[in-house]
Amino acid sequence: MREAMERPIAERVRTVLARGAAGAIEAGMLRRPLRSARVRDDGVIVLVVDVGGMSREAGDVDRVAAAGATATVEIVDTVCTGRCRGCAPRPSFALDGRPASCGAGRGGAGGGGRAAGGDDDDCAVARGVVTLSGIVTASSPARRRRLVTADGGGTGPNSEGGSLRLSELQPLEITYLTADGVHVVPRASLAAAAVDPIGVDEQVWLHRLAADTGLASRLALRAGRQIAGTDPRIVAIDRYGVDLRIGSTGGGFRDLVRLPFAQVCADSDDVLAQLSALTR
Repeated sequence: MREAMERPIAERVRTVLARGAAGAIEAGMLRRPLRSARVRDDGVIVLVVDVGGMSREAGDVDRVAAAGATATVEIVDTVCTGRCRGCAPRPSFALDGRPASCGAGRGGAGGGGRAAGGDDDDCAVARGVVTLSGIVTASSPARRRRLVTADGGGTGPNSEGGSLRLSELQPLEITYLTADGVHVVPRASLAAAAVDPIGVDEQVWLHRLAADTGLASRLALRAGRQIAGTDPRIVAIDRYGVDLRIGSTGGGFRDLVRLPFAQVCADSDDVLAQLSALTR
């Protein structure tokens, strides 16, 4: 984690938000799911809030992320490493648009070691928690959304997928919590930060790299690590390098090893070239 924190925190936070990562939003006593939060170039954060199922009679819908309200957004920086997917393809999302849980309908790595439908506790890797606190400056009316399945039908009796609201948050405090502590990110730094072109698609990259079952072991050997009795795994990738987690098969120890790229990558060709160089 220490090596990861040497890279710009503002860039990490903006990349997490650029993924459309979901989380939760609190406004007073109300807490609702957050579908996504994205940063505009002026530093304002656009929120997509799920207000479906709330009481319209009590006015709860109108109070959630409404203009003039204070709100706190919490997003966990986490990705699926692809370990739960085994060799068979499956969608990474459910019909309602939410991410599918790791290991759903699959038994851990390679489909073994767990009962069908069980989750692989080591599949999802969390790096930190993004917290955004501020004032909602604008908000749209709650709008119902209709979900359509592949055959053209709806997902429920009325084909309703809940209600969404767009809100604009003027952030007053932005923090990123990691194992090393709390990092405060100035609003201007977040607005000026670039989105990591590799990190924004990190989960796609991890699934792709997990398909090469020997890649992590080759990288570990290249890093000078002994791999006998261990289970090396690639748990992070960005434009600066890759992270390996090397742990004993019995669960006795775990080490996080950073393998930096020789150059900062701008696209997939750069990444593939750097990975090839690291395994020679």
